[in-house]
Amino acid sequence: MEKRHRAVAAVAAGAVAVALGAGAARSCAGTSEPTAGSDPRDAGGSTAWVEVVPGTGSSGDAEEGGAGAAAEEATSCAAELESREWMGAEDASLRMTASGGRLVETDGTDTYTSSYVVTSDGDGSCGLAVTRADGTVVQATVTIEGEGDDERLTCEQLQTAFDWVPAPRDGEVRVTDVDDAYLSLVGGSEDALDLAVSLWASEHVPGASEAAFDGEVYLDTRTGSVTATFTCDDPGRTILSVTWADGAFSVTG
Repeated sequence: MEKRHRAVAAVAAGAVAVALGAGAARSCAGTSEPTAGSDPRDAGGSTAWVEVVPGTGSSGDAEEGGAGAAAEEATSCAAELESREWMGAEDASLRMTASGGRLVETDGTDTYTSSYVVTSDGDGSCGLAVTRADGTVVQATVTIEGEGDDERLTCEQLQTAFDWVPAPRDGEVRVTDVDDAYLSLVGGSEDALDLAVSLWASEHVPGASEAAFDGEVYLDTRTGSVTATFTCDDPGRTILSVTWADGAFSVTG
């Protein structure tokens, strides 16, 4: 019941939709032909197409995307903090991730989980109100200098280390424990499912290498959509909600 509540209550920063082209739909997924008014990319070809859909937390209009969104992301320290996994600058066994209001630190033996709210944000520095497991609230200041793999993050309010550098990216996130009964409800295409989950989790769940099917499926008999939950193997055990509707997968978490 806890998994169900967390999956439904989660607010996503974005969603990734993956749909098969008409040729692939016939040969792989067995879905119906595109209907009038559907995206023109559905009208041919045999490769999957991917669309990034803004989440409910977006502050700008959809038509303003592009350069405006890129500029906003480039000046956001909080977005950079949440974009990847970090490791201790002096000890690579120390790992830290921040995503979706959850801050997780581990020293390889013990894991420290806190919640946080971004109180200020700018280019290279942001403020967080961090609530630790014992209820203590700490006002934290995060600074990030440098670019790419040369970045260095400093925060004296973290519990395992003050100085951090980007951890090596592990690559794609694999989907595991999927059974045929679930696949039969979502067009039978495990490749499209893998692509949707991997794209979203690789971007939003730093530190995850697998997303395991939880075995729970929710069917909306009015719309025909099918929703299932997957649990990632990151330190925070992030739960993803994957919905199949109109021949496409959408992922939120």
